[in-house]
Amino acid sequence: MNKLFLLLLTLPCLLIAQDQQAKQILDELSTKTRTYSSIEAKFTNTFSNTMTDLNESQKGTLYLKNDSYRLEMEGQTIICDGETNWIFLEEEEEVNITEIDDEENELNPSKIFTIYEKGYKYKFVKEDSKNYHIDLFPKESGHFLKVELFINKTKMQISSFNMIDKQGSHYKYDIDSFITNKEISNDFFVFKTADYPNIDVIDLR
Repeated sequence: MNKLFLLLLTLPCLLIAQDQQAKQILDELSTKTRTYSSIEAKFTNTFSNTMTDLNESQKGTLYLKNDSYRLEMEGQTIICDGETNWIFLEEEEEVNITEIDDEENELNPSKIFTIYEKGYKYKFVKEDSKNYHIDLFPKESGHFLKVELFINKTKMQISSFNMIDKQGSHYKYDIDSFITNKEISNDFFVFKTADYPNIDVIDLR
């Protein structure tokens, strides 16, 4: 009985300490990430769902600069200058142009390395010799139930993350290489339709 009573008293203290540890790590990660003028990250994206027995992987490259991003994957390129979004489908020879709304902007790739800063509760799970493992839970109901975040302890950079939705699907991103402060022109984040005279332009703005 006494042991159970002591456990009940100790458990809240342990949980608070874990939350404080998670916040300290995330704050340090955020501070370092914000020192980068640009990021070039090569990654492997794996989509899996045990219900449908799906397991598919593809590689891509993400370029970030301020609120702009360029996401290059097999068969498509997504470009955003912070206001306008272009989705270029190579095989279809088609580009879709839209404006960025607030809801879409919260989940766009430019936020991926700072996703934990807004709208999430966090929990320190564990650490090993290489990584911290912190789980993120959205404060408001949305598409994703949880984000599993893995942070390289030596570099203080995200090494991988796994987003889990309400259908049990997993969207895992393993960072294969991470280059910072590379000189990237602002024009790199604008799709120039004049360079593709034969494509169909679907302007939804």
